[in-house]
Amino acid sequence: MKERLKTLLLISLVSISLILTKRLWIELPNEMFNLFNNKDKAYSASYLLSDMIIPNKYLLNFNEKYHTIFYDDSKHGLWTNTQKILATTLGSEDIKITDISSEEFSTYNWKPSIVFYFPEKINTYILAKALDVKDPNYIVDAISSVKSIYIYLGTGDPFFVLSNDENHKIIYDNSIDNEQLKEQFLAIEEDAKVQGKGYNFYYSLKDIYGADKDIYVPYEMNGTVPTVYVENQIRNLDIKGRREIAEKFFEKSIDYIREIVEGNESTIYEYNNKVLKLNVNGTVEYYHPLEETVKKRNLYESLSTAAEFISRNAGITKGMYLDKFEEIEVDNSVGYNLKFKYRLRGLPVILGNEEVVDFIEIEVFNNHVRSYKHFIRKDMNKIINNIQEGKKMLHSFQIIDMNYDFLVEEYLKVNNSMNGAEVALNEVLSFIEDINLSYFDPCLKDIEDEVVPVWVIKTVNGLYAFNVYSGSLIYEKTGK
Repeated sequence: MKERLKTLLLISLVSISLILTKRLWIELPNEMFNLFNNKDKAYSASYLLSDMIIPNKYLLNFNEKYHTIFYDDSKHGLWTNTQKILATTLGSEDIKITDISSEEFSTYNWKPSIVFYFPEKINTYILAKALDVKDPNYIVDAISSVKSIYIYLGTGDPFFVLSNDENHKIIYDNSIDNEQLKEQFLAIEEDAKVQGKGYNFYYSLKDIYGADKDIYVPYEMNGTVPTVYVENQIRNLDIKGRREIAEKFFEKSIDYIREIVEGNESTIYEYNNKVLKLNVNGTVEYYHPLEETVKKRNLYESLSTAAEFISRNAGITKGMYLDKFEEIEVDNSVGYNLKFKYRLRGLPVILGNEEVVDFIEIEVFNNHVRSYKHFIRKDMNKIINNIQEGKKMLHSFQIIDMNYDFLVEEYLKVNNSMNGAEVALNEVLSFIEDINLSYFDPCLKDIEDEVVPVWVIKTVNGLYAFNVYSGSLIYEKTGK
């Protein structure tokens, strides 16, 4: 009897052991998966579509004489507050739309207002959806694309002007509430009047020289541009860090991923027809061939897919913004090639690497990402004495004056039937499409590579970057 009892007890213990072991093997992978998910959350944050479609320049008009420009809005949140007002207007049923001429619109910068400039024309319907407008009104039909958004902040009825450079639409809406934005604007105006606050007043080339472009530039520069050093993150990653990136992209343990280390120390990872390459030059490249033919492209779905993909794999990318998008066709499928640029310390960055044109380039076919290329350069956040004593930033008028003969030569390349001596100043200035303060990253070193503050003059023929302290040309890119 005792032996039978022992046998039953032993069988029971073995059974319990098997059940517990089975439960362990069932639950352990789930527990591991949750750990990887938590790890992913530490590396990334939700990147909303509205964060991708943001202005790259902000013009604040205080009155007819005084204007200033921002390249970064993180300090004030002007665009964030305007988005709420704009979303209400794009979804309102009580709006009034009126056309105005380019000549009349150019005088609107004499009134208290903010103008938000986008780097590329943005589809108005996509802008509305990015602002979470569920049912956009007929504004999206009245003007299908937007290059700039003007919001009036003076006395009287508030209004917007949506412009695509060729057409300008004034939009009135009784539901517009811009009081908070107006208070911010007035506070900035008061600060701008105080020396030492770092604000610079900008003036229109059209008003001063009669140039056929409403471009605003400063006569003098207060303050300095921070000295910034960047590093190649990929080059300086150890094998563990590289494998963590691969696990994020493929959402699989490294045990299931094929790893190939090349002679130049670049690393290739492969899983289920997907390929990820971490290049020593600082780029991350991903490729996933199309699994089915895409006959009809959808820009909104493609942008949403890109936002989700970047959020999941690239992590927090502060200062990134959509610069361009173009329609593409690959293997009888249609989609979009999206290009992103980024800012350092609030200023746009131009890359000097001939192999890398854009910060991020991604091919999207509706809900499928075919290819992704990301050039990763990290601000090292070094605290440096900004500039040598007595060294002062040149303003853009000085840059034009110092390089005027060069600009005339570039002008003649486009208008080759003309003689240089016959070219008037306002003709050369009209040849200029935009002037911006930026950083130039020479992309020469893997660590402690100093980015150079530059004035970027964009013309019909290309763009030219001039050192803000010496005025010398340090980078040019011609052709469209």
